[in-house]
Amino acid sequence: MDDVARIVGLGRSRGFTVDWQLIESDIGTALPRDYKELAGYFGPGEFFPYVTLLVPGVASPALELRRSLQRWQRFDAEDWGEDTFTPVPHFPHPGGLIPWGNSSHGEVFYWRTVGKPDDWPVLVCTATRRDFYEYQGGVVDFIHDLLADRLDIPFLPSLAQLNEEAELNPDVDIDEIEDVRPGFQPDDGSWPYDGALPVIAGFGADGSGD
Repeated sequence: MDDVARIVGLGRSRGFTVDWQLIESDIGTALPRDYKELAGYFGPGEFFPYVTLLVPGVASPALELRRSLQRWQRFDAEDWGEDTFTPVPHFPHPGGLIPWGNSSHGEVFYWRTVGKPDDWPVLVCTATRRDFYEYQGGVVDFIHDLLADRLDIPFLPSLAQLNEEAELNPDVDIDEIEDVRPGFQPDDGSWPYDGALPVIAGFGADGSGD
């Protein structure tokens, strides 16, 4: 956790608090401890330039973990068959997937619920759901290795590739290009809308939603 915070330059926890007992009862399973620590430290937001972290209990449907899982479960119920969205269906199917992150390019980051929660591997699916990558480790280790440019994921460009593409872009002034570097862009998770799940998470007295 400290290494991820150091890479993205977030010096102290945002103090995001979640009623995990209620959330896990609602989902129907315990969640990995490292994810709960990650959510508590960072809260909702994006690990730039790759992953927007889904957390439970916020108003925003784009950031709420349970809302995302429910959406994929509906797709399973309607479309599971020859034209599948993922290699296996979503939880509560045995070994099914639970989303914990997504990207602006359409990739979805899942757990594959095999074994105990702390042993669940990470599965990354492309926007077309035709390709996927499995990481044998937890969310915190995955994010650390991703931001540290230690992973070779065929459908995700490395930081070096992103910077090279920016330099080769003829529409960009080379003197104005800034290196693509890992960072954390915080979000407060607020986005009221009709039919929102109840807000049951938030920032502690020492935290900040900014």
